[in-house]
Amino acid sequence: MPVKLLDRVRIPVLDVELPSIELPDIPPPPLKLDERQLEILRFTLMDDVGEHIPLVGDILSDIAYAEIRRRMTPDEYEKFLNDNKWLPSTIAALKVFIEKGLKPSH
Repeated sequence: MPVKLLDRVRIPVLDVELPSIELPDIPPPPLKLDERQLEILRFTLMDDVGEHIPLVGDILSDIAYAEIRRRMTPDEYEKFLNDNKWLPSTIAALKVFIEKGLKPSH
């Protein structure tokens, strides 16, 4: 249930009506991921952690990217690479899944 901050406000002098302001549920409901998406997130996490380990992290990241590419569709992978330029791998993958139509579980 959204949290209502401000009810609809009418300003008669200006003949303006402001809409009500609401915040989404906090915390948001958990996302429902299928097995393929969970596997992809495991490899994106491996890539994110690998970035902080010298030398061995490069090998882990290479393995992770190969598995991510194998498991994602070409369209998903293209979007992932675009978002991964400025977002960590895990968040970039979640963004791709959400844009594709991932719904919260209820």
